Amino acid sequence: MRVSDKQSGNGRSQNGRDRSDPEAFRWGRKAGQVVRGRLAGPGPHGLYWVVVAGHRLLARLEHEPASGRELIFRIERLEPELLLKDITPPPSSRSDPALFLSALTEARSRFEHRLADDAPPSAPPLDLTGARRRFLAWLTADPAARADFDAVAALCAVAGDFLPRTEGRLAYVPWVFPGLAQSELLAARLSAGQGGPAWTLRVFGRLAGEGLVAVLASWRPGRAACRLMLERMDAAEAVTAVLSRVRFGRAVLAPAWLSVGPLPAEYASGFVARLLAGSGRPFTGLRLRV
Repeated sequence: MRVSDKQSGNGRSQNGRDRSDPEAFRWGRKAGQVVRGRLAGPGPHGLYWVVVAGHRLLARLEHEPASGRELIFRIERLEPELLLKDITPPPSSRSDPALFLSALTEARSRFEHRLADDAPPSAPPLDLTGARRRFLAWLTADPAARADFDAVAALCAVAGDFLPRTEGRLAYVPWVFPGLAQSELLAARLSAGQGGPAWTLRVFGRLAGEGLVAVLASWRPGRAACRLMLERMDAAEAVTAVLSRVRFGRAVLAPAWLSVGPLPAEYASGFVARLLAGSGRPFTGLRLRV
């Protein structure tokens, strides 16, 4: 960015907030030094206020800015004009929610290309313990599949940087329901102070014939309950039949169906995408000419 000596209005205000003062910034600094800054907001004459190392500067930006984001600059030169170059690291799946979601979708797709077509589900109970055991045995026998699965698991671990703890922990469970693609599981444990002991589970994914499905389940000692939301309501009978009894460990659960209804539009991209929709995205890649 290039720093301007222009003032807004008719001069400097009493608190000095309307004046760009590159001379004060130059004092004691040299080319090559790295400084931190942020965009403060729009200024006069198409310029923008930028706070760098505590100094408020009026700058001409080469890209559209986003106010309030922290940026890292290297001083390119101090004379005849002050020139700072933005060297903020580019956003990544560990820092940008949109890139994280894209990477997660791509990683799941890459892994699911390795999965064989699932046979139709057997008669209830749906054996989750057996399905998980067979899935892990298959991964052990196929190192390439294991590597792709581990890549998805690593991204799920990153989700904790974006999702509120109260929303639960994200897991990838392709074995949880036959044929469920792009699956996501959010699991949260409720303590005694939260009305527990109990667990809440939210499962989302796509079935080849039935379309998008979402299950909201809760478990308390002696009771399991579910809410089912479907893209295609004509698939409700088939899906509820498979889930009518579920084996987990030695227990066989028969969940009570609290509701079965259409999938709301806001859940069409899954639970995680909806939660990330409100996350702020870092702005990078800015070159400032002051």
